[in-house]
Amino acid sequence: MNDYTGKICPFCKTKFKPDDEIIVCSECDMPHHKSCWIENQGCTTFGCLGTIKTADNIATHVTPQQMNCNDTRAESAAAVVYCTRCGTPNAKSSSFCSECGNRLTTFAPTAQTLFYTQSNPMNSNAYAYVNQQNTAYQQQTSYFYAGYNTYQGANIDTVLQQLVGTKTEYYIPKFQELKAKNTQASWNWPAFLVTPCWMIYRKMYGYGAAVLAISFVLSLIGSGFLSLLLFGGYIAVGIFANNIYMKFLEGKAAQAKSIREPFRTQFIVQNSGVNTTATVLTIVGYVLLMIILFV
Repeated sequence: MNDYTGKICPFCKTKFKPDDEIIVCSECDMPHHKSCWIENQGCTTFGCLGTIKTADNIATHVTPQQMNCNDTRAESAAAVVYCTRCGTPNAKSSSFCSECGNRLTTFAPTAQTLFYTQSNPMNSNAYAYVNQQNTAYQQQTSYFYAGYNTYQGANIDTVLQQLVGTKTEYYIPKFQELKAKNTQASWNWPAFLVTPCWMIYRKMYGYGAAVLAISFVLSLIGSGFLSLLLFGGYIAVGIFANNIYMKFLEGKAAQAKSIREPFRTQFIVQNSGVNTTATVLTIVGYVLLMIILFV
């Protein structure tokens, strides 16, 4: 059995502990907490349609040695079907999981399934919405506004989408629009209003530190012309911020693809999403420095 202790769950972003119940995707081998898999209703890897297995072969719950033996244990395992959503064993004759209500039988996606799948490109699991009892989860996907599909023809790398993390409903359509229109301009208000903080928040630490240093030096000089020039620079960042962020993530995605699993997953988790702590510490540190110098 693979030891995932210390590795990071891609859903809750916490480290696996020795006593955690861990399941692994049958397609991409991504480890998850069992509870995280159930809450997400599938693998967190974008576009992955895998079911679940455990590190010791949940597909049959029989070791390779046992599979070669024609004994009663193998016959017993064959009489059990495991839910592809939560891993609960059920009688082979069951149509639905006794734990989560997931359909256990193999079937083609219905028209309603395809409708929900197409309306939510972030979850391409064709079987994710079949369970009629789980209407609450279906309603949660309504925040994907119609603009998301406008530039769907412009392909966005799936690893890049994972790296965005939060606010994918905003950034992915922006990236698709930039590629579809072959342009670099796309206005971003937070990037204009709080340029260095936005960059650090989005884990572009080098860019954020450089802008913060320039702002600090210009504030020491106190020139009106330089202040106006800095303001113009903030406007430029607001115009090109989405393209800058996209290019930054594309570099990270290329770097991730050069790394083998399971280290690729760890790299994506560490570099995805945002860093609120670093942003707050940057603001506090900058304010204290200004107070020390000018008060």
